[in-house]
Amino acid sequence: MKFSIISLLFIGIGVSALSSCLPLAAGAAAGYVAHEEGYRVRNPITKTEE
Repeated sequence: MKFSIISLLFIGIGVSALSSCLPLAAGAAAGYVAHEEGYRVRNPITKTEE
């Protein structure tokens, strides 16, 4: 009984660690493809001269 609770805890930690890395990798790949297609990131905040 105790072994199964500990193993479920480790499996839960492993799945949560993988789930946080996969969206970052997908976003990086999409950004690379967009950059190759000619899209560039711009800063939406502009400084006004006063």
